[in-house]
Amino acid sequence: MKRTVLVAIGTTLITAQSALAEVDQTSIFSLGGIGISGYADFSYFDDETNSGTFARADIDMTYLPNRSPSSFSLGFSLGFDSARQSGNSGINSGVFYPAVVLDFGDSGRVSVGAPRSVMNRGYIPTTVFALNSRLDLQLSPYTDSVVSYLALVGDYHPYGIRYDTALGNTEIGMSINQISDSGLDADFYAMAITHKFESSGRMPELDVFGVVERIDTGALNTSNYSLGVEAGFNNLDLGFQIDDHNLPIDTRTAELYGRMQFNTALSASASVININPNIGNSFTVYGVAVEYLFVNNTHFNASYSNGNNMVRRATSSCPSAGGTKMAIYK
Repeated sequence: MKRTVLVAIGTTLITAQSALAEVDQTSIFSLGGIGISGYADFSYFDDETNSGTFARADIDMTYLPNRSPSSFSLGFSLGFDSARQSGNSGINSGVFYPAVVLDFGDSGRVSVGAPRSVMNRGYIPTTVFALNSRLDLQLSPYTDSVVSYLALVGDYHPYGIRYDTALGNTEIGMSINQISDSGLDADFYAMAITHKFESSGRMPELDVFGVVERIDTGALNTSNYSLGVEAGFNNLDLGFQIDDHNLPIDTRTAELYGRMQFNTALSASASVININPNIGNSFTVYGVAVEYLFVNNTHFNASYSNGNNMVRRATSSCPSAGGTKMAIYK
C-alpha cells in the first residue's frame, strides 16, 4: 500500500468566515465601513517526491459606509483567491471576485458582478485541512464549489448575482453564477442555509449548515451537496461534514475535524477525510497541526499529514469544455 506524507511549516494570517462576515464577525481589519477577512499563508512543504514553497491567499474585502439595520447602503466587495507553488510544476493562478453591494439592512444584501458562490463562502465553515493550505487545495474538488475550483484552476471568470439574509439565528443565501469563456458555457445555481443553536446548560453551541449547487452545462445537468454540523465546547471545537459531488469529480466524502485552544496563543487541530470516488479506490487522509499566535493575527504553524492510496493530482473533466484536464498541482 502506497503511503504519502505531507509536511508543511509556515505562517498564516487567518480568521473565521460567516455568511455576512463583514457585519457579524470580527474582521482582520475594520475601519470606516471597510472590513477584511480571510487568510494568507506562506509555507514550506515536503512529500515523497517534491518539496518547496507554497503560498495561498483567500481574502474578502467589503466597503459599506454608514450601514444600519434600518436603511439602505451602497458599497462594493472584492474577493481574491490565489495559489503559487515554487518551481516549474504546480499551480500559479489567481482570480478576483468584484461586486457591487446593495445592503437593505435587516432585509438582506444583494451582490451583483462577480460574487462568490454561497457554496464557497459564508455557509460552509472556512477551514484549512490540518493547516496545510497546499493539501487543502488538493482536496478542494471533493468539498468546495465547482465555481471556485474552475475559476482558480481553470482560469475561468465567473459572474452573477447573490442574495444573503438572516432570520434570527438562521442565515439563508442564494447565488447564480455563469461561466462563458474558453469553450465553457455553464450556469451554477446554489442555495445555502445555516442555523445556530445557542448553548443551553450542558448542551454545546451548534451550527448546522447545508448547501446545494446545481450545475447546468447544456450537455449535463447535475448537483453537488454539502451537509455538516459544528459544535463548540468551551476551548474545543468539533465539526463533521459530508459531501456528495458529481462535478468536477463524482465522489462521496466525509470529513471530521477538531481544534483545541490551550491558551490565547497556542492551539492544536486534527482532521481526517475519507474520499470515495465513483471510479478508482477510496482513500483516507489524516492530519495534525499546531499553531502559535505570535503577533496580532499572524500565526506560526506546523502540520503533518498521512494518507493511504492518496492521489497527488486532482483533475476534472467537463463535457462542455472538451474533456480538458486541469491539475491542481504535481
